[in-house]
Amino acid sequence: MNEPTDISYRLSRRSLFTGAAALAVAGCAGGESEPTAATTSASAGPAITIENDVDLERALPSLSNWGRWGPDDQLGTLNYMTPQTKLAAVAEIRTGRVVPFGREISSTTPNLRDVTYKMKRYDDPLPDEAGCIDEIGMTYHGFAVTHIDALCHIFTPEGKQGMYNGYPVEDVTPTGALRLGIERMGEVGIVGRGVLLDVGEVRGGSLPVGSVIRPEDLDAAERLHQVQVGEGDIVFVRNGGGTGNTFQRGSGLHASCLPWLRERRASILSSDSDSDVHPPIPGFERWTEPMHMVLIPYLGMPILDNTELDALAEACAAEQRWAFFVSVSPWRFKGATSSPVNPVAIF
Repeated sequence: MNEPTDISYRLSRRSLFTGAAALAVAGCAGGESEPTAATTSASAGPAITIENDVDLERALPSLSNWGRWGPDDQLGTLNYMTPQTKLAAVAEIRTGRVVPFGREISSTTPNLRDVTYKMKRYDDPLPDEAGCIDEIGMTYHGFAVTHIDALCHIFTPEGKQGMYNGYPVEDVTPTGALRLGIERMGEVGIVGRGVLLDVGEVRGGSLPVGSVIRPEDLDAAERLHQVQVGEGDIVFVRNGGGTGNTFQRGSGLHASCLPWLRERRASILSSDSDSDVHPPIPGFERWTEPMHMVLIPYLGMPILDNTELDALAEACAAEQRWAFFVSVSPWRFKGATSSPVNPVAIF
């Protein structure tokens, strides 16, 4: 497809949150060497240390899932959700307790972005109906709305290696993404076993906003509640900050958690923030948001942002188990970069 002549729709993610003018995508601009081309590692290999940009770029080939499910794949780690894992997840339903854990919002919720809301009431005389309709519009990315990111949402740095699985960024057009749009998830659905890793509880309470979560925290959360993340699982990492997490300051996972998530073959990452640390951790000047910048375009792992994990943690404590059946239903909006969702856990 030819490059669009009107490029007003092309913005940087950082400028969307901060209102600054046209910065490089997710802070990746600079004169440093390009990351190693994405390839698929045949095995987990030795332990990977990631403490800075150089370490992360060196680790990319072993993290990438490009080609793992073939050159035409558009589902990424959702491929780990098989009929077998879904049936095993159904076995987690024992008491019937239902816990919706999407955030409740309204037209006046703080930090909503690009909101339009119109309520229209009509009182037609019989035999016509009377009632009301409303129009709702907003940008779902951000820190207010529970939403799941499509795999077209984040490119490789500056788009130079394309999107997940090597699809070109030119597939993203003003009328929507031609590939990797949210409808790909919508057409298969997301059902599986959810696992809550309550790092807040591990550390004795809600983490101070801006805290860094490392692999040892994830391991400790597994040990605390005698649960283990396995293939196809949806991983929920609770920091306890909830709506206090923002783009200016928010708790999230350190880049060293990337190999952990890949080796466990998790299908989706979620938290009560956007899963990245804000402001960026020192040493990560290029890879400022490694969860988004690596999980989505390299591992093909969707991120489910801003889930209400306090309610989920309360239910887990009441049930005395931290694994449960989960259903997430993205809308089938062709070419969209995200979908607002209300995940539901059933115990």
